[in-house]
Amino acid sequence: MGLARDARILKDGELFVVSDERGDLRRTLPGAGVYARDTRFLSELWLLLNGEEPELFDSSAERTNTAIFEFGNAVFRDEEGRDILAHTISLRRCRSVQRGTLDEELVLENYNAFDITVELAFVFAADFLDIFEVRGFPRERPRGRILLPQQQDHSLRLAYRAPDDVLLETEIVFSRQPDTVTTEPGATHLSELALPRMLLPGHDQLIRAPGMIHPPRAFVLFHLKLPSHGRERLALRIAPRELLERRIAVRVPDVSRLTEPVEPPTYSFARARTDHELFDRVLQRSLDDVRALLTPFPGGRLVAAGIPWFVAPFGRDSLIVSLQMMLFAPELALETLRFLARYQGRKHDPWTEEEPGKILHELRFGEMVRLGETPHSPYYGTVDATPLFIVTFCEVMDWVGTPALFDELFPAVQAALHWIDQHGDHNGDGFIDYGRISPRGLVHQNWKDSHNSLLFPDGRDPVPPIAAVEVQGYVYQAKRALAAVLQRFGKPSHQVLVARLRAEAEQLRARFEQRFWSESDQFYGQAIDGQGRLVPAISSNPGHCLWSEIIGPERAARVVERLFRSDLYSGWGIRTLASTMPHYNPMSYHNGSIWPHDNALIIAGLRRYGYHREALRLASDLLEVAVSFPYYRLPELFCGFGRDEAECMVPISYPVSCSPQAWAAGTMPFLLRIMLGAEARAAERRLTLRPAFPDWLTEVEIRGLRFAGTTLDLAVRRQAGRYTLEVEADPGITVVLAGSSDDFRR
Repeated sequence: MGLARDARILKDGELFVVSDERGDLRRTLPGAGVYARDTRFLSELWLLLNGEEPELFDSSAERTNTAIFEFGNAVFRDEEGRDILAHTISLRRCRSVQRGTLDEELVLENYNAFDITVELAFVFAADFLDIFEVRGFPRERPRGRILLPQQQDHSLRLAYRAPDDVLLETEIVFSRQPDTVTTEPGATHLSELALPRMLLPGHDQLIRAPGMIHPPRAFVLFHLKLPSHGRERLALRIAPRELLERRIAVRVPDVSRLTEPVEPPTYSFARARTDHELFDRVLQRSLDDVRALLTPFPGGRLVAAGIPWFVAPFGRDSLIVSLQMMLFAPELALETLRFLARYQGRKHDPWTEEEPGKILHELRFGEMVRLGETPHSPYYGTVDATPLFIVTFCEVMDWVGTPALFDELFPAVQAALHWIDQHGDHNGDGFIDYGRISPRGLVHQNWKDSHNSLLFPDGRDPVPPIAAVEVQGYVYQAKRALAAVLQRFGKPSHQVLVARLRAEAEQLRARFEQRFWSESDQFYGQAIDGQGRLVPAISSNPGHCLWSEIIGPERAARVVERLFRSDLYSGWGIRTLASTMPHYNPMSYHNGSIWPHDNALIIAGLRRYGYHREALRLASDLLEVAVSFPYYRLPELFCGFGRDEAECMVPISYPVSCSPQAWAAGTMPFLLRIMLGAEARAAERRLTLRPAFPDWLTEVEIRGLRFAGTTLDLAVRRQAGRYTLEVEADPGITVVLAGSSDDFRR
């Protein structure tokens, strides 16, 4: 089973649920469970009607916090010996998550001409595993003990005592008292549990376990009398909670404490409408998913990276989705910057790979972090989050910048710049690089961070420290953009820094062109390793360098041509790795799959260099892909099979792709900004549009767009190859339409 198509996923705040299409939590679905704060509080939940699985008619989790599952009965014999025909009793399962609880209402309706008594049974189990354990990471310390289920009147309690004496509990409250509750002991020591075999995201390998030992189970039975042509209802509420506060001092306050969620303030996005119905549906799906992933964490609120594996603060992911959402909610980027600045590195710590000024990679709150088994408290093993922090700051200043905002955030930006200049280059070759320090850290620390995402063509691993090609572009972009922001908002004393940043950016560009370009391939290598060797893998990574504009115009033309050859371009997007590479695998995580956000950054780069037709082709591809997936939702990634490989070919799911996932959810909002060609200059109170629409789009309206401390409405329309603009804005705001023709030069 795959998550993108087969799972039904709901989320509200820090609570999320991953079930199969029946609404059940089964071991056959990777990651199935009810989760909060990096802990699986319910690992099994399934129901039976008269001892059998009811027949599923259909189900939907299109809305991000509610789902419906519709069933009919199988043939059975009732207490009076009558044969009850199939599909004469309906069972509707309505599920919702809100304010830290999962609520479920079951409605059974009898369409027979006589009364019928049915048995409705539930099976519950909770393994209370840390999310890292669910993903297959090994434990080093003794685990805690699962307590046997306890029933009292209308409630059932599943509990676990952790090694640090934290007591976790899952409370299940029914609307009526069960007729029978029985327990099956299973394994109460977590060390005895055997996880099912599953594919791990980013590892392209199976975790196998012998046997199927499970945690204690509770079997809950209800006898329900259904009147002729009548119905009965049963409701239950599932609430995870922590009963004892941990007493170990930690950097993150209340790192595992579950309390009544604080109602977050409402978050409004700009509203967009086009004349293309399918695009509007995909765009609205994307905005709904971003809103669902926006999560209140200890220390602030930002967009979680994705469900189920990455409901946590991620530096790189949160920054990229903030950039993608700038047209719709620049405040989202501001919240993200403030959150990441709060956790910005302050010292040297080999275990967490923290360094002064460095931006975190991942922050977790589960048992393995509490016990010191993983370094995610937070973990700083990322090479690109720090330059992307500066890039995002510069974008925020362009959209909503004020002197006060500059003064607030510039110290964190200075610290990030200091990290780039003083700590980011480990071997002194002039490139920002990475190499794992923590024994539990990541081998690769750029966006393609799976263990096998960077290989020489002969299969050898590069030697660290490793300088990734796209990261040099991010640093170049950060320094150029920061120089421009300092020119607009800085003080006279900053002008020396402006000159230095511009000079350093150009020096980096020269080194980059000299060292990363492969004359034989007429393309940029994927990385330079610690022995100074270029890794000549043909990958999507140089496409990011179009977005950062580090590439000279002549070589940009060669990069574009190479990206669209059939070994990289699948017909539905640019693959992460060319099919001509020896380690290509279209079903891998990073070695031939297709990532929407990866393509979106390439599209932004294509437009910056004037390759509008190519940009619009990729944008159209991604729209077609989104329409082919459930709920018009772009997945985190999909397999890299080519469109022309079979006459009946469709985009193929990657089995454990997050859904929804932040980068993917931000892709369509970002593409609308790219198609509008929106360039903001808050200091000048000037917004410039350079529209380029695909053939299927002729009209875009945006209302409530936030810019330079005010809101405005605008409409861009194309007629006979020409664009027109209508604006309602504050008199002090200037909106300019530039490049108003479809007569593309390239």
